[in-house]
Amino acid sequence: MPDFDVAVFGAGIAGTAIANELMKRGQQVLMVDPNVSENAPGPPGALVNPATGRRAKLSWQAEKCYDTLKKQIDEISELTGRNDLISETGVIRPAISAKLAENFREALTKYDWPEGWIEWLEEDQIREMNPHVAENQGGIHVKCGYTVYVDNYQNAYRKYLRLKGVECRYEHATHQHDQENDLFTISFKSGEQITAGKVIMAIGYKIKNEADWSFLPLDFVKGQIVHFETIKPLNWDHAISARGYSIRRGERELTVGSTYEHNFEGLSISEKSYDQILKKLELMLPKLTDKVKKVAQMAGVRVTTQNRLPVIGEHPEISKLYVYTGMNSKGFLFSHYVGELLADHILDQTDIPDELNLARFLEKN
Repeated sequence: MPDFDVAVFGAGIAGTAIANELMKRGQQVLMVDPNVSENAPGPPGALVNPATGRRAKLSWQAEKCYDTLKKQIDEISELTGRNDLISETGVIRPAISAKLAENFREALTKYDWPEGWIEWLEEDQIREMNPHVAENQGGIHVKCGYTVYVDNYQNAYRKYLRLKGVECRYEHATHQHDQENDLFTISFKSGEQITAGKVIMAIGYKIKNEADWSFLPLDFVKGQIVHFETIKPLNWDHAISARGYSIRRGERELTVGSTYEHNFEGLSISEKSYDQILKKLELMLPKLTDKVKKVAQMAGVRVTTQNRLPVIGEHPEISKLYVYTGMNSKGFLFSHYVGELLADHILDQTDIPDELNLARFLEKN
């Protein structure tokens, strides 16, 4: 018998979600990640916003994704005693052009929005909520949208998993498939070795360094954000999304993003990207551009796919080796519902939806 039923590599958005779903189903889970801890720094914020892109399209399986994520956040907050994981203040999407106004109005009736999720606001209503917003032709208020304080959420989540019995190892390790015994050997730098019946790779953009998964046609997009401090306290809490996004945190903190860099080397920040982000701020909140100072600038990498949906499934040649990647720009929203689907597939052999299954790439090859 292996030491653990499952070893999850990666303790970010996808790794914590699948570790949790397997733990809830009675599995003994090992979670490994050398780059994090329960007190790790991280991005100050991210949006959960099911109104996607310039057409405000209702995102994939939005209600199921939204409900499963929110339920999990409530459970983490209750167990860890933290009430600083999210801010449920909604998202304003001002239509800063006639085309956006047309798209947004059409979206209100084109998609089957759950009751109370979204409403139309005229320009004067938007200005009443936030006088700093750029000139617009009205817009949509995504009332269900909220901000996730990423660093707080992820650190609390790792603590939650540890308290629930997941073995959390924040150190470097490798895995090797033992075909004869049909299990995996997990080797740590210290020389310690333990075994697992299954391995799930949920390591974000580092998947590009894994030869076993080189057949996946993934794209990697670098994004930089800037965390600002304002001269005066801000009198609104909501997030704003308009060809960029701004997120509130604290009475004088504002995070603005993001760049989309398809050709990049490393995670260094740049003045060019800072200028791009400042222009995004000017586009959304022009009255604030000369009333902020930069506190921090950060970079990360999104793993994206052609259909903008995650990739889950078992390796076509290595038994019991799985992947969970391709979170795109809706990683938080997708994370738990997709984790449920993967956990059910691993343990009960349920079918993975075609749009998520890695088999969609094999068929093309």
